[in-house]
Amino acid sequence: MGMIGIYLAVHKEQIEQLAQGELLMEDMALDAFESLDIDKAWQAIHYVLCEDIHNGAPPMGYVVPMLDDQGLEFSEFGSFYLNHEQVIEASIAISAISEAAFRERYSLADLVENAVYPVVSDEDEQEFFDYLYANFVEIGRFYSKAATEGNGIIFYVS
Repeated sequence: MGMIGIYLAVHKEQIEQLAQGELLMEDMALDAFESLDIDKAWQAIHYVLCEDIHNGAPPMGYVVPMLDDQGLEFSEFGSFYLNHEQVIEASIAISAISEAAFRERYSLADLVENAVYPVVSDEDEQEFFDYLYANFVEIGRFYSKAATEGNGIIFYVS
C-alpha cells in the first residue's frame, strides 16, 4: 500500500479556522472537498523542487507543503495547510516550471542517495521521472483551480 499524498481544496475561511484551532479536521467531512491523490510521489516531488525531504523555502515549499509551522493534528504521517495567498504564490511558481526545468532539477541518483520515499535503487530513471512529472502537472492544475476559486489547501499523507 504505502503512504499516499492527498490534497484537499478548502474554503479560505475554514483554513483560517483550522490555523486558529477553532476547527479540527476530524470534525470536517473530508469527502465533501475536491481532492487530488498524488499516490506515492509526494516526497520525491518535494525533494526535486526543494532539495530537502521536509520544509522547503516558499514558494516551492508550498507545492508539497510539509511546513512545521503550518502543521495540523491529523493523520499519522502529517497534515499541513496553506492559506489562499500561499496557494496563489505556489500556483504561479508551478506554472513557471516547464518539463525541461523539472528535468533539470531531477536526479534519480540524488533521490536514491538521500533515501527519498518511494525511490528504490533499481528504479527506471525515465519511468520514475514520467510518474513524478505527471503528478506535478496535476498538482499545478489543482492549485490553479484552488487559487481561482479562493480556496486554501490541506495536504496530508495517508
